[in-house]
Amino acid sequence: MVQTSQTCVMVLALCVLSACAKTTVTPQYERPEVALQRPQRILVYDFAVTAKQVQENQGFFQALANSADTSTQSEREREIGRQVADRLAEDLVAGIRDLGLPAERVRRNSPVPENALLINGAFINIDEGNRLRRLVIGFGAGQSVVDTRVKALSYSQGSYRNVLEFSTHADSGTMPGAAVTMGAGAAAQGGVTAGMAVANAGVSGVRTYRSTVEAAAGRTADQAVAYLSEFFFKQGWIRVDKVRDATME
Repeated sequence: MVQTSQTCVMVLALCVLSACAKTTVTPQYERPEVALQRPQRILVYDFAVTAKQVQENQGFFQALANSADTSTQSEREREIGRQVADRLAEDLVAGIRDLGLPAERVRRNSPVPENALLINGAFINIDEGNRLRRLVIGFGAGQSVVDTRVKALSYSQGSYRNVLEFSTHADSGTMPGAAVTMGAGAAAQGGVTAGMAVANAGVSGVRTYRSTVEAAAGRTADQAVAYLSEFFFKQGWIRVDKVRDATME
């Protein structure tokens, strides 16, 4: 009974921590012109990312796990980047389709059809932070971060025009960790481990991710779609009831 109660508390704590994670959009550019023609297709590219933009989890236990891993740090960071780019592209396509527009994920060398809108961008920073510090201390300690730069370009009559540009920031928030919410003694006696097990098992009705940065990529996509929906509405491409509110920085 006590174990069940502790598990429930940790589930609630994890949900609160997730809810308080920060994701924002910062506008950079919007082309001042008359309304564009509604695109026949919206092409979403995988955002550019290299191992240089990725920092894997710096926790003590992760370091122990890495010491037994045959892969190199560069290989692990490239895999993290691939997972994050994959999540962002998939969620962007799904979100734009939910707005009622024809979106699809394409390779960079794919032919671009007439009257298309391209969604492209790059990851500026992917940092897994320090999971142990985040769980135990909190308040931003060991914070994970994902930053991107996003561009929307229209293609017509053989030419590209940059029509919208913005940046996004997603982090794991600044909520207190288990040492505060459960007490230092409880955290030291295994409460954090129980919480991590619950997180790994997943919570019904909550999307599960392989890492905090993949979750941040999902939230980044949500905010990017929200900001794009405002632009799409101004262009007359979607109904007002489809517009979502983006959290602006």
